Amino acid sequence: MYKILKTVIVCAICFNSYNISAQLSEYLNSEEKRISSANQIEVEIQKFIDTNFNNYVLSKEVTDDLINHLRSEEEFTDAELQNAIRKTKVYELRKLFFSQNPDKKDSYFARPIPVSVQQTCVNGDFENGTAGYSFWSDAHPQPASGTAFFLSCATPTVPTVLNVVTPVTNDLNAAVTLIDDTSPSYQQYDPTLAGLGVNIPTLFPTGGNKCIKLNNEQGFGSSDITTVSRYFPTINQETIDFNFSLVMDNKPAHGQPIQPFFRVRVLDQFNNVVDEICIVADPDNCLFNVIYVSRNRRVLYTDWICARLNVGEILGQPGTIEFTVSDCQPSAHFGTVYIDNICGSICASPKLGALNTNTTNINCPDTIGNTPIQVCGTYQPPYNATLVSITLDITQNGTVVGTLSAPTQLTANTFCFSVLPSMFGVSPTGNFEFQINANFSVNCPAGTFIYTISDNSAGVGPDVTFIDCCLATLTVTSPVDDLSNLDTVVLKEKERSDWIKAANIVSVGNNALSNGVVYHAANYVELNPGFEAVFGAQFSAYPEGCTASYAYKTQLPNTNARSSEAPNVDETINLIKVSKDFAIVPNPSSSTIEIIMNDAKFNRVSVTTIDGKIVDERNVEKTDKTLIDVSRYANGIYIINVTTEDVQVCTKKLIKN
Repeated sequence: MYKILKTVIVCAICFNSYNISAQLSEYLNSEEKRISSANQIEVEIQKFIDTNFNNYVLSKEVTDDLINHLRSEEEFTDAELQNAIRKTKVYELRKLFFSQNPDKKDSYFARPIPVSVQQTCVNGDFENGTAGYSFWSDAHPQPASGTAFFLSCATPTVPTVLNVVTPVTNDLNAAVTLIDDTSPSYQQYDPTLAGLGVNIPTLFPTGGNKCIKLNNEQGFGSSDITTVSRYFPTINQETIDFNFSLVMDNKPAHGQPIQPFFRVRVLDQFNNVVDEICIVADPDNCLFNVIYVSRNRRVLYTDWICARLNVGEILGQPGTIEFTVSDCQPSAHFGTVYIDNICGSICASPKLGALNTNTTNINCPDTIGNTPIQVCGTYQPPYNATLVSITLDITQNGTVVGTLSAPTQLTANTFCFSVLPSMFGVSPTGNFEFQINANFSVNCPAGTFIYTISDNSAGVGPDVTFIDCCLATLTVTSPVDDLSNLDTVVLKEKERSDWIKAANIVSVGNNALSNGVVYHAANYVELNPGFEAVFGAQFSAYPEGCTASYAYKTQLPNTNARSSEAPNVDETINLIKVSKDFAIVPNPSSSTIEIIMNDAKFNRVSVTTIDGKIVDERNVEKTDKTLIDVSRYANGIYIINVTTEDVQVCTKKLIKN
């Protein structure tokens, strides 16, 4: 009997494994088709840009602003100016393409990964391409985007219809490059560094054949900010480790806040930051090696580094990992990063260190007895760094309302703070969060450098709540608790800090008021046998703690932090269409005329009478001039129609005498 049972269990495991493998294979095939479609669209976009490049010019305002901006920031050559104008024009034409072809956007957004696969790291090493990942790049042409967009590590970035891109294999001038040593044009070493006598591999040395590179190594014209993102239906491990290598320009005259940056972060299902690493190009940071190119330029670079993000706070919940790299704000100096092995390897020792705060969810702490709240976590110093301090901030709506300058317990890798409820104020109300800040010092060639790592307790909901500190549970039954939306607020709106169990009847009342019966509780609202919402009644129940806010919700909120649908974006396209024109020489004419087109070519000509009758119609080989014999035409006025190569029709009158 034991042997039979064991065989059945093994077969069940094998079947389940086969089923997951089949779903993963199906998903990869689907993503491969999507990416192939996106690559084909990129070909269409390039053709569109090539076809229309001479048909449009930048608006005078944007061109003048661009020149003035460059003059205020940099010394530049005429060739650099023309390159900046070209990049801005290409950016505007790309916007124009998507505005004319909105249906093309879907191929740029990764399909959701099957829940059964969960956090299996689909292409974390990119060996099967880029399935599961979405890419976008904001060009921020200068100065059309102004300067307000750049907030260093706090700069926002979201995918839209206009900024989505797809990787190009081994094209290091692309916004996103799939490095592949099995494909043509592969470069073993970063070209900028190789040109300066330093060889840093473009692939992780002990990895596979592929990795991802974000941003190119060009400056002038646009401050590029490029992102790769992946959504996890379920986070099922406490850390996400990855490898990266940075190459960044650094101009000494620029202050640190506008230098290129590299940011990686994990967001929970409500877009709260769970953990984040951000590195700004800084020669004082001994994470970087420095090459002094000229008095106005330094190139900073790292070798391949292993880093860690702590995500234990959202185990079992959805999450999104997001990598972003930027040029400097004025646009002349680049930032680029190579990324590999996302959650595909484990760092023996994370070079950037790590900080993790345990989840805290406390509703209405004991203010009478002032019972301490324990806020604990773990830390790991960056490479060769020593701990200087760990502090705790209590924040409300982003404002610090209290600080503890030292933990009550501290070991080589753990900490604990005892937070008294009295620290929240005399009569606290609302939601509060804890933020841990750890400072580490390391001796660098330029002197002592301070690493600061911050972490929030990113459990779902606030860390501490002082909102209508209500009772924990509630049970409602029929008929004593039957309701309609015409009942008083105190009867029809219920909240609890733990749960509500309902077995009552909700009737129609006044269906036009949209202020129905509302139950919400922190853990669950349970509708038991006996509960009934009569057809047409207005009833809403949802998980939410004691907030004193009773929103009548007609549909479930979208909890996916990164929807596959791009938001609608209304952006001005700063282009002016060039009006095509042609000349008729001579005009009037009694014999032969020559049609001459300015700055364009045409492939079709027709001649009609003033009332629309066709006199002559012909296709011609693409040209900018042609001859027509009009000697046989009766005297009068004719209409000459010229069709350009981009199918525009230009019209002029001819006088035959």
